[in-house]
Amino acid sequence: MTILPVRLLAAGALCALIGACSSPPSDDRRTVKPGSDLPQIDVTMHVPAGHQRDLGRYRDGVRTTLLVLGTWLGPLPALSIDIAPARTPWWTAEATMAPETAAARAVSREYFSHALDLSGLPPAFVGALIEYGARRGVSKIVDRKYYAPYFGRAEGRYFGGFVPRDLRVQLPQMSGADRALLTLGTLERFVGSPAFDAIVLEFLSASRGLRPSLDDFVAVASRVSGQNLAWLFDEALKKSGTFDYALDALDSRPDADGRFRTTVTVRRRGDAIFSGPLPVVTMFADGDSVRETINGREGSATFEYRSQAKAAGAEVDPDRILLLDLNRGNNGIALDRTAARTAANRWSARWMIWLEDALLTYVALT
Repeated sequence: MTILPVRLLAAGALCALIGACSSPPSDDRRTVKPGSDLPQIDVTMHVPAGHQRDLGRYRDGVRTTLLVLGTWLGPLPALSIDIAPARTPWWTAEATMAPETAAARAVSREYFSHALDLSGLPPAFVGALIEYGARRGVSKIVDRKYYAPYFGRAEGRYFGGFVPRDLRVQLPQMSGADRALLTLGTLERFVGSPAFDAIVLEFLSASRGLRPSLDDFVAVASRVSGQNLAWLFDEALKKSGTFDYALDALDSRPDADGRFRTTVTVRRRGDAIFSGPLPVVTMFADGDSVRETINGREGSATFEYRSQAKAAGAEVDPDRILLLDLNRGNNGIALDRTAARTAANRWSARWMIWLEDALLTYVALT
């Protein structure tokens, strides 16, 4: 048995990559029937060069996204589409959903382009609508394949980024989202998924034949949800302030009678204001918990408790309603340090794996 040197293996892999990427793109033409209640669509898909072997995954992204958007917002207002999914790494771990996501984005772009006159909407908001539709489609694929409610998995790569490695790190659906997409995600969590779905559906219906603006979407959102939501879009999309709500202090000390006096202080550190309610949860060592609510307009709020057990920790917005709050590191305080020590050990192990990967890549390619 002949064992080739690592450098020759790396060189051979690089030649294979160049050969695959230099091949011309191919066209896939087929008729797709997304669901029993949806019309069939003639789809022409320009598969990126070197990705023909992933054709089944691209097709899955196309059909599932057509099904999800058609079921949610109605059939695609066209009998045929021509899409060109963006290029993805030539070789990816299956759980990252890279080909499926590329196809889903292309389909979502076609859907909203046919359903709406997008010229009056801010480009960032248009991109958020398209990305939101795509991620809904891909989430359906992940749920079907892995029976898990997350968008995908992170992917590490060996040999200078050539060989993928599935890190099995769960990514939430809004991972890597920009401000406009996080605004839509916050809206959904604030009003609830049924209301959010009804908002987008009503917006498409009310905008048919018109040139809608962002203010039109806000008006529809307020009407359907039954509450004025202009403040959310003003703070999130018309201003550049920072959303940051923090658990400022947590203290739990025994009194003379043996019971504990606990003080929880929440503070708004950012200059952007979330004018809705945000929950604050305080956990105690005996398993009990207390859930309060603060108004995001308040600069600070303090809660005091007397209990038989010492407080174990507290957190503001534990349900992650405000996805626009990017500094999640200050949202909670834990008096029990066990979880912190476990996290430190895990991150240390991940850093050692990264270092091993870097050294392996350097030795192989030098």
